[in-house]
Amino acid sequence: MAPAHAAAQSADSTGSTGSTGSSGSTGSTGSTGSSGSTGSLLGESGPCNSFFGNIPPGSLGPFPVTGSLANATNSVLDATATSVRRFPRWVTGADGTIPVLKGATSVRQLVTGPTSPAKTDELYDIHGTDLGITFTHDGETMALFGDTFGDCTPTDNQWRSNVMLATAGGSPENGMDVLRAVPSDPQGKATALVQGAHQSNGTGEVTVIPTAAISTGDDMYMRVMSVRDWNAPGGWNTNYSALVKSTDDGESWTVLTETMRRVTDFTGWNPTVQFEPAPDSETLPPVDGDRWYGAQMSAFLLDAGHLYEYVTPSGRQGPAMLTRVPIGQIEDPAAYEWYAGPGAGWTDEPTGYDVIPARVEELSVQYNEHLDKYIAMTPSPTGVVSMRVSESPWGPWSEPQTIVDRSMFPNGYAPMIHPFTTDNDSRYLYYTLSTWDAYNVFLLRTDLDEFDFAAPDADPRTTVESRVTVSTAAESGAIDDRGVIDEERLEEIAEAEPAVAEPIVEPPGR
Repeated sequence: MAPAHAAAQSADSTGSTGSTGSSGSTGSTGSTGSSGSTGSLLGESGPCNSFFGNIPPGSLGPFPVTGSLANATNSVLDATATSVRRFPRWVTGADGTIPVLKGATSVRQLVTGPTSPAKTDELYDIHGTDLGITFTHDGETMALFGDTFGDCTPTDNQWRSNVMLATAGGSPENGMDVLRAVPSDPQGKATALVQGAHQSNGTGEVTVIPTAAISTGDDMYMRVMSVRDWNAPGGWNTNYSALVKSTDDGESWTVLTETMRRVTDFTGWNPTVQFEPAPDSETLPPVDGDRWYGAQMSAFLLDAGHLYEYVTPSGRQGPAMLTRVPIGQIEDPAAYEWYAGPGAGWTDEPTGYDVIPARVEELSVQYNEHLDKYIAMTPSPTGVVSMRVSESPWGPWSEPQTIVDRSMFPNGYAPMIHPFTTDNDSRYLYYTLSTWDAYNVFLLRTDLDEFDFAAPDADPRTTVESRVTVSTAAESGAIDDRGVIDEERLEEIAEAEPAVAEPIVEPPGR
């Protein structure tokens, strides 16, 4: 789900290659000279060096690319897209960089991907993925990811529409300690929770993406969206949104048919998907685009005996509405009430009232003990990550404060708050961040005391001092075997081998 478009690099007739900067582990990319041929473009070292022939069907244009990555590559696969910098690192095998940051925010861990010392590629067949929606269940922190790709050599590329990792509970100060994939195959490799139909773009269902997740104690719930097509950067269309439930700690999942918010008449789902009750003409909710268009993506907040659900249209252009339901009635669509605005209270039907104005991209909302306020994080035009605060779940919400700007993560998206700070009075906020060019997930930490949320602005209180390649950092002991970064050691390396600052890439459509 990552729209972006780096400036096109020139392609010459001889296929010569200029000097190539490291492709950012953090989503940034170095400068790259021209490249003439696809063969030299992809190289021999990348896990997906047969990229053009092996990605599953669902092509956007002439290239067979699909899944969450497709919304990015839709804007980069053109006649001039022959530069290695225009493809994710897990495709090219290129080394990545870590920004050396000074100020409020730091990069704490490389969580996923082949350049992560956590080795999610080897252990769980997670070479490329995004999102990292985290929630607490039975003392552990579960991390839910979107479209996930393996090493691209098998026929099906190990493309899973979603996967989940169990990590150790408690503070992520020393990184998210990955324990296992849930569910998994007998070898421990991550398997899909709800597999998409993987049909061609615009013809049915390309994939099924999680947008929110919670645990109520015994059961897990997630909201998913069925993606019909990826189109312009920042835009995609859906078939429906649905609540999905697990009663066995995430090992199996069932779509709750009556919770489907249908905007098309699609019924060609993957045959492995389980429903309750079985979907038919009597159990399927009616298609109602007028009612459900604005409720295809979600963010969950558990508060005061209710599940609050912030909903947005598919894509990254719309506002957020708010609905809530008593926790014990989550599965009953008739029990949901919708916020109609100050003085108007709650009603039985979607009201069209915007609690957060457009544009709301991927959204994460939690209560923060340290600030004693509710916080909402989403990308915004002023920065890759912005944060609003409120005294109540329904607002009014403050203007956005930039937390991470494009000099730090030029191609970042989908900040997802780690649950640790909900009930712990810590000045540090932990959250995951995805990057479209790396197409992997990173853990960040921000010092909230560095900001005045009563007077928000576009200053992230952080500067990029330099960048260090992942291989250099690992070889020099700045990253441990779980991907946790030693900031002091990273600074020492940067002083000895300072890297050229990488350019800010402002993708169209954001």
